Amino acid sequence: MLKNNYFKHVLTSMAGILIIGAIISYFLYLFLISYQKEEIYKKNLQFANYEIKENKLTIEKTIQRYKNTLSALVESIQEQNQNKDIKSLKKQMDILIKANHSIFQIRYINRIGQEIIRIDRNINNKIIEPKKLQNKSNRYYFQKTKNLNHNEFYISNLDLNIENKKIEKPFRPTIRVSTPIILKKRFEGIFIINFNAQVLIDKITKSKLFDIYYMDKEKRFLIHPNSHKSWSTQLSTNYKVEDEIKNIDSLIKKNTLDLENNYYVEKINLTDHNFFIILSIKKKFYNASIKETKKDILSLFFLVALIGFPFTLIIAYIQSRHVILLDYIVNSIPHPFFIKDNNGKFIIVNQEMLNLYNLKRKEQLIGKDSYNILNPISLNSKDKDELALEKGKLKTIEKFYIDTEKKYYFEMIRVKIPFYNIFKRTYLLCIAIDITEIQELNTQLNKKVEEEVNSRIKTEQILAQQSKMALMGEMIGNIAHQWRQPLSNITTASTGMKIQKEMHILKDDELINGLTQINNSAQYLSKTIDDFRNFFKPYKVKTNFTLEFIINKALKLVSAQFTNKSIQIVKEIEDTTILNLENEFTQVILNILNNARDELLKLESNEKFIFINSKKDKDSVIIQIKDNAGGISKEIEEKLYDAYFTTKDEDKGTGIGLYMSKQIIEKHMGGTLSHKNETFIYKDKEYKGAVFTIKLNLNEELENTKQ
Repeated sequence: MLKNNYFKHVLTSMAGILIIGAIISYFLYLFLISYQKEEIYKKNLQFANYEIKENKLTIEKTIQRYKNTLSALVESIQEQNQNKDIKSLKKQMDILIKANHSIFQIRYINRIGQEIIRIDRNINNKIIEPKKLQNKSNRYYFQKTKNLNHNEFYISNLDLNIENKKIEKPFRPTIRVSTPIILKKRFEGIFIINFNAQVLIDKITKSKLFDIYYMDKEKRFLIHPNSHKSWSTQLSTNYKVEDEIKNIDSLIKKNTLDLENNYYVEKINLTDHNFFIILSIKKKFYNASIKETKKDILSLFFLVALIGFPFTLIIAYIQSRHVILLDYIVNSIPHPFFIKDNNGKFIIVNQEMLNLYNLKRKEQLIGKDSYNILNPISLNSKDKDELALEKGKLKTIEKFYIDTEKKYYFEMIRVKIPFYNIFKRTYLLCIAIDITEIQELNTQLNKKVEEEVNSRIKTEQILAQQSKMALMGEMIGNIAHQWRQPLSNITTASTGMKIQKEMHILKDDELINGLTQINNSAQYLSKTIDDFRNFFKPYKVKTNFTLEFIINKALKLVSAQFTNKSIQIVKEIEDTTILNLENEFTQVILNILNNARDELLKLESNEKFIFINSKKDKDSVIIQIKDNAGGISKEIEEKLYDAYFTTKDEDKGTGIGLYMSKQIIEKHMGGTLSHKNETFIYKDKEYKGAVFTIKLNLNEELENTKQ
């Protein structure tokens, strides 16, 4: 089986390499042919430039010869004082037309456009003088010439000769050369020569290497190697150059090369009549060069293919091993694993996927739409796949039922894979991990955690209650301290009034003063009871309160014991509005103050201080309570916030004050409670003590409302 797989993958890989090689070879072939065409073009560019230069020179020399002829006639008429010797001028013109077989018409036209002398060479090469002379004042060549200066010439376009408003047949290509006759700065007429340009055309279209075309300013053929396409403007055959040479405009502008690297273009200027010469390499030479190049390229490809075939076999073998290895690795994954394209079609699947879907062959899945598989277990959700492709990665827990009794849980991991080769493609890698047992264990564990949490909550509630009760004991002592003085005042006032009454010496004003004193003391007792009762109300809703109010409230509750024991309170409060649990925060302040009091009572010194200060820090407020009791020893520092840990005697401390304070601040109020030892200076004297720091977040919305 393994040998068959290797043989199959070797053939597949070799076929793939050969196809890729053929495609590369084809494009390389096109590139080399294009390169060779460009080289042929460049190689013949200098010959084309030479041909164009020679043709322009031939045209210029021909035109110049006729200019010289006309100049001689003008000089002659100037010497003869205009028309006094017409016979002599006609004889001279007759000699000129007979001496030059290319001239088929020579004329002298006076200043009003009337022909005075006209000598023609007819189609049979016979010299004649037409008896009927015409007025040419409206002809374009007369209008053009009469506006020229002395020794200036008008050269017509290259076209076919027209007689009696019809193109003469057989065709006689013609160019007209004319010059004005200026006598004593006055225009007296023109001399004009029409010469047969066929001889000139034969010279400027003769080339062994190139086919030569001429194009007029309308971009139509004047002269074409195929004579049927020549004179397309005059004959109205409408042979347009752009139909044959697609990029003629860019060639004229010379901003690009010819797409086929075959044409050379140059403008020829004759007065205000411009035309273009176009050269292209003759087909037989061009095709012979290309054929030779193709032969060389094919020979090279054959040689490379012959040498490269063994390497193709080796690469195919290596590639097949990689494919087999990939298949082996994928099948070794102990979970359903697959790769899909961005349309949801399976590209790669492993054996576990087949087992899950109860299939035998991978071909039953590969290439199939994963969203249309009819199976009780479906690991394919289009919405989740699209979300994974959008986010790049997606992990989900999905539940499936195989039957009504058994359910399975899979952890689905989807990962987007961008793949760059010739084209950018996107794939989705998925692995489904069976976590049914883990999920069931988690369910059981969650139940136990929930039970434990409930138990912990009950324990904390008991601790909180114990802390409250311990603090209540402290408060009862405070009440006793605060009631002693008013109760003593009531006793003294009532006893004094009773004795005075029995002795009949009680006066009305003394009675009123005594009763007022008793009432004031009773009011004080009532207010003290209200303060303590409000503190123990179980408020759990966050309220808006000021920091100075809470500090003063806490100090008022414990002021009696602090005053009696010579403990001085030093406050520096930056008043701040806080949204939080008011009574719980008061409880924390009281716990810290009571702990500081207990430590200060151990001092033999009479200088006992508690410093309370606060300040804002960005979106927080920091409250510090500091004493000068000497600080916290390292032996107890780590256990300071443990439940039931206390340094007091068992009958005097519960050990839950600081524990509950930390729980309240950090769990219920969202702040932090920390401590440290600090050495500081107060009134030029150095002290050492513990510093407890509370940090709480401020509610900006409430602050803004307040402002």
